[in-house]
Amino acid sequence: MFFHVGHDPLENFPCHWKLGKFCINTDAGWQQTILGDSTVLYKGYADAAPLESLIPTILDQTVPQHIGNFCVLVLADDTLKIQTDLYRRYPIYIGHGINNLVPWPRTAWSDSTITVNSDLGVIENKFNVIGATTDLEIPYAHALDQVDRILYKKIQQFLEHNTKPLKVFLSGGVDTMLVYSYLMRLGADFELLECSHLDHDYFWRMNSHLIEKYWAYKQIHHWRDPCVLASGAPGDEFMLRSPTTADLYLRSKNSSIPDLLLARPDCLHHAYFSQTKHQQIFQEHDDISTVDTSTLIRDLCNIVVNDWQHWHLGNTLTWTPLRDLEIFKIMLRLPFEHAVDQIMDSRFSLDLIERNCAGASRLVSDQKNTGAVLKNLNRLFC
Repeated sequence: MFFHVGHDPLENFPCHWKLGKFCINTDAGWQQTILGDSTVLYKGYADAAPLESLIPTILDQTVPQHIGNFCVLVLADDTLKIQTDLYRRYPIYIGHGINNLVPWPRTAWSDSTITVNSDLGVIENKFNVIGATTDLEIPYAHALDQVDRILYKKIQQFLEHNTKPLKVFLSGGVDTMLVYSYLMRLGADFELLECSHLDHDYFWRMNSHLIEKYWAYKQIHHWRDPCVLASGAPGDEFMLRSPTTADLYLRSKNSSIPDLLLARPDCLHHAYFSQTKHQQIFQEHDDISTVDTSTLIRDLCNIVVNDWQHWHLGNTLTWTPLRDLEIFKIMLRLPFEHAVDQIMDSRFSLDLIERNCAGASRLVSDQKNTGAVLKNLNRLFC
């Protein structure tokens, strides 16, 4: 779902759309429609309904409301509005035009809506992307039920309206297994992949050196034919296992990931959290002053919602049902001992997996992102 808004076509994009005085350069997979006096260019998906059916309501919104992963560009009265899902999955860079491929000095964060004038001047309007928060602790069983309801409903709704082939690649990680477990529970029709797949198209050949600067695109799957790839990303961030946010949370409770690594040498994330790059993050946190709980929660939500990872590539839509800030807010309300179990061992996620598909947690790798991460999948494929 890559785009560049300017006045001229760019060679590194395969598609060039003329909307009034604008030239919109995009990768494959975008569609155009006319609604009244507005010309609309769009790509992606919404959780609750087909994206094209929601466009009339999206055009009327002053702030994002729908959850999904989409971009809707609306030309009306010589201005271009960039309409997105509530928890926007991609950056918007502002400089010599507006794009989400090459970083420029000014970044519009996820709490911004964007209007572009015909001279490429940009108006940013801020909105409350985080919403209401609370630090009221909830029992573990209630938290499981709440997250389960969120994921079951949104995955069920997506499956009901999705018409594209659905593909699943199990990486050995807990997050792809969590999404897989819901697909199994719901009896979904999908292709289970046994290998990585990356078709090269025009946009990839021209821009792979730029795309791969975003770490999530170093391990992406892509098909030239339209399809949907089910992904567990960004599970670390939204399920309270990101090194940055998890450690900040723990320090507010007079603990830390380094302390827990000493106490739990056999935990699932021991090797992962012990990596040098993560140890450097933890050392930087030694100098951070504590803040009140309500401020901390909003700070953590702000970090997570601006962690952009997957925003589609060509005709392959990357479906990321775990990206939901309401899930993260629930995780922050877990009883402390259960939050620790999730941070260090993915216990909450594994319990959800077992609720959906008994025995599936045995397919998760013994150590996160380290060693023979695919080894346990032999129990499924052999």
